[in-house]
Amino acid sequence: MWKRILLFATLIFLAACSSQNLSLEDLKTAYPETFAQPVGSLSDEKKEKLGLPEDVPFEVTHVESNVEDERVEVLYQSDGSEKAVVHTLYEPGNILQESELQVPLNSGAVAGVQEKEDHIFVEWYDGDLDVIYQLEYFGPEEERAEKAMNVANAI
Repeated sequence: MWKRILLFATLIFLAACSSQNLSLEDLKTAYPETFAQPVGSLSDEKKEKLGLPEDVPFEVTHVESNVEDERVEVLYQSDGSEKAVVHTLYEPGNILQESELQVPLNSGAVAGVQEKEDHIFVEWYDGDLDVIYQLEYFGPEEERAEKAMNVANAI
């Protein structure tokens, strides 16, 4: 009986340790200069709407943000060739790019998906928050689209 409890507790501990801490507060603590400082100028309302994925399909080793007027860019990088760039556009109006491929997201939004030469571009409008989220995912070509959609669904 104790062996089962110990095994179960170990599995829970390993699962908790293996997940990345990508919440706003965790990123502010881990990257005070490259992430927290620029994002610190945002209002609380904009921070709540910031497109931060709960998970990305690679080990994040560097995060930085750039804030310009009504637009925030957050870059997630790995030690390898994988990276994701998430843009949050506040009060965007009707500026969605046209995409032939439309894919439903878990949130119920419909995203336009474009395959570029070296990355996948995903864009969708969240009407409840009045923001446009744009994702650029750079990674291995054979899994690029699937991983990009996983990141989009994690926002």
